[in-house]
Amino acid sequence: MRNKLNATECAALREEVDFTDTHLLISLSVLALIIVMVIIGNCLVIAAVYCSSKLRSVTNFFIVSLAVADLMVGVAVLPFSATWEVFKVWIFGDIWCQMWLAVDVWMCTASILNLCAISLDRYLAVTRPITYPSILTHARAKLLIAGLWILSFVICFPPLVGWKDPKVSITAIISGVSEFCLTSSDTR
Repeated sequence: MRNKLNATECAALREEVDFTDTHLLISLSVLALIIVMVIIGNCLVIAAVYCSSKLRSVTNFFIVSLAVADLMVGVAVLPFSATWEVFKVWIFGDIWCQMWLAVDVWMCTASILNLCAISLDRYLAVTRPITYPSILTHARAKLLIAGLWILSFVICFPPLVGWKDPKVSITAIISGVSEFCLTSSDTR
């Protein structure tokens, strides 16, 4: 059974969390280290292509786009996911919950679409090595990248403007575990 929590109940659940528990802090520290590696690694990929003109190939445009999507996941999604996963409570408020879910869907969809674009690029390069440079030019690659970012945004946009399951509130729902930020498909 799902019960909508009021502000007092939410505050009480937050107060029950032991933010000084050593086990939880170690878990959060390990996740923070992974997040820092994600951020640094993707920044290095972007910097390498930006700094070296020899690396500015069509394929590397797709790789940079993938690195940007993964960097945004590392910056805007993973820190909040780690905190939620470790402490089992959403402490960042209703508005950020909705934004976090949208950014999560947007960046993960962009990452998946970038992988598809890389696959398409490699397929064309292998199956049509002679005509590949004329098929996938720098301009077409940039258009494809812009298109996949727009498509990924279109996919994440409807929940932001209110198109979601009316039976399930996005925040302040409890179903056995102290969680505040649930998607409409979350069954916990």
